[in-house]
Amino acid sequence: MKEIMKPNNIKLLKNDVKKSSEPLPFPFDIQECKKSFVTRNVNLDDIKTLLTENIKPQAGDLVIAEVTRLRQHCRIEFPNGRRSRMFVKDKILVSYGNRYAPDQFEAIVPDDLSPCHLVAGGGIAAKMRYKSQSVKPATEIKPLGLVGDKDGKVINLSRYNQLKKSQHSDVGIPVIVVAGSSMNAGKTTTVASLVKGLSADGYKVAAAKITGTGSGCDLWHFLDAGANVAVDFTDAGYATTYKVQSDDICKIFEQTLHHLQSNNPDMIVIEVADGILQEETADFLKSETAKSMTTAMVFTAGDSCSAIYGLKWLEELEYNVIGISGVVSGNPLGSQEVSKLTDVPVITKKEMISAGFGHRIYESILNRELKQLTAE
Repeated sequence: MKEIMKPNNIKLLKNDVKKSSEPLPFPFDIQECKKSFVTRNVNLDDIKTLLTENIKPQAGDLVIAEVTRLRQHCRIEFPNGRRSRMFVKDKILVSYGNRYAPDQFEAIVPDDLSPCHLVAGGGIAAKMRYKSQSVKPATEIKPLGLVGDKDGKVINLSRYNQLKKSQHSDVGIPVIVVAGSSMNAGKTTTVASLVKGLSADGYKVAAAKITGTGSGCDLWHFLDAGANVAVDFTDAGYATTYKVQSDDICKIFEQTLHHLQSNNPDMIVIEVADGILQEETADFLKSETAKSMTTAMVFTAGDSCSAIYGLKWLEELEYNVIGISGVVSGNPLGSQEVSKLTDVPVITKKEMISAGFGHRIYESILNRELKQLTAE
């Protein structure tokens, strides 16, 4: 470790939560550290100390780490979305978090500050447990210490919740939730296509992603499609939502809706990450909060079999499924298989962004005429 800089009138105190650690003056120039996307709401002026010994990190805790071996992730996503190339010895500001990604890694927050992994380019530090055969092992990092404030208390993302509660929430604003059969089933593309179609027809649309792993890619996609405002769970103070309790995810959903409603949109479109069989996603979708606050559902699937299963699963929960989309919608034969078994329309990206689709889906939801959304 480099020579420790002298503190600027910082009184070092024992951490009142983790008493086994003595905080040190923060020894690095934070402006020279590469700051990841999940830290975008952090007030950097709060960073004053470093906690380095006998301390157990928690999900959301900020950590300064050194890159020791580049593997799967060779770039780190900055708060502004730029993907910066990393080099060995780089100092990165990231957050501990659990990750569930069948196409990449399962990873959990470790019990100490021993070497671990960068398991997501958005800035997630964790211990890799499993990996997909389609990716390299996770990039290796060495935590140098948890980041603390002037009182020596660990800084957690939870103190930077940006979602404001609307004082005049309009529960009449329609809410479309997009869920899927799995990771990479086409959820984000479907949300963006809905946003594009609605906004192109003159509607003011708000969008959000309420679960997943912190990254800006989906937010930028929503905004690029024409969303008037877009937020995600990192704005609620979470780096990831894997292993987050169902009640807390419901709170994220409620806070997100209140925040978006305060912008007076005509329609709100929400993405739920992963697949409906993933534990946190399943628990959330089964909750009364999700069911009572969802106006309509679009289900995305990778193939016809998962489309029919997912549709049945959601309809048994009494969701108003108005369309099937995602990867299967780009497969004519798969779409035909789905259409033989259900009257719920398969809707392609091209149809969603076509002129007039926004009007049809908006009017169909308001009038509860839920079929033939793609009809002329």
